[in-house]
Amino acid sequence: MKLFRELAPLSIPGLHAAIGTFDGVHLGHQQLIQAMVKQAQNNAVGCAVITFFPIPAIVIRHIQTPITLTSPEEKAGLFEMLGVDYTYTLAFNQQMAKLTPSEFIHSLVSNLPIKKLWVGEDFTFGHQRSGNTTVLKELGAQYGFEPIIVNHFLQNFEKISSSQIRRWLASGELDSANRALGRPYSLGGIVKQGDQRGRTIGFPTANLAIWQGKILPAAGVYATFALVEGKVYSSVTNIGFRPTFVENETNAQVECYIHNFERNIYDLPVQLFFVERIREEKRFKSVSALIQQIQNDVTQSEEILNHVEFKTGLLTGPTKTAS
Repeated sequence: MKLFRELAPLSIPGLHAAIGTFDGVHLGHQQLIQAMVKQAQNNAVGCAVITFFPIPAIVIRHIQTPITLTSPEEKAGLFEMLGVDYTYTLAFNQQMAKLTPSEFIHSLVSNLPIKKLWVGEDFTFGHQRSGNTTVLKELGAQYGFEPIIVNHFLQNFEKISSSQIRRWLASGELDSANRALGRPYSLGGIVKQGDQRGRTIGFPTANLAIWQGKILPAAGVYATFALVEGKVYSSVTNIGFRPTFVENETNAQVECYIHNFERNIYDLPVQLFFVERIREEKRFKSVSALIQQIQNDVTQSEEILNHVEFKTGLLTGPTKTAS
């Protein structure tokens, strides 16, 4: 798959493209993109996803809090798994936000030989979201492409959306979020130097520096898989504010204890996959009480993970599970 950060011209006879934010690449997104890929393959033409960074809502609504489910790199990796040939991640800024629907579509077709353009039924575009699927059909007739409008994907009679997944993560409903994503929610970051308190109580943790735009699951303890240098390890992860040791912590920390793991992995990237929420974060009256609870968390995490088929993305991960 080829990656582009701007609308570079593509010199091929024809192209099927899907356009949208696709944050999270949830089951609804996957259904749309898979349909586009299949038809492109049947018609022997290339296929592309056109997406945006940052999420348009962040720019338009001036959102300050982290809301992103998937970074551009994560999205591109998932698109590649789905069989996409080209990914265009366009910089969404105030200049783009001011384009009229016609101006925006003109910028696409001036660079890309789009024959069919796939969108969700609630797709809007152009200044103040003035373009919708009706406008898109009119522009398709003008510019010579066919819009393909895809209905919402329903799960248990409920529309799956990135906004709903964010709400589930924020409220600790990890199971609902994972079902909608079709895979465990993940966080990736570089292991940074911590206060090494975990080591002194017998549970050394990897403290991850997470990209600030990424939404964190609700504070609590989770059964997780940790991907380290191509190998998968069972782990238990705490997201929160360490109330037993720290007063008035303002920034949530991500600390992962990897089962039966003794290597020094400072400055290495680690990807965490959140399988199940074990409990809320709480303050303990003593360090000994905390140690006992951590031991219980580790045992419970191992029991949970022993009965889970691990997935790194959309397919069963090609990684090796560490012994």
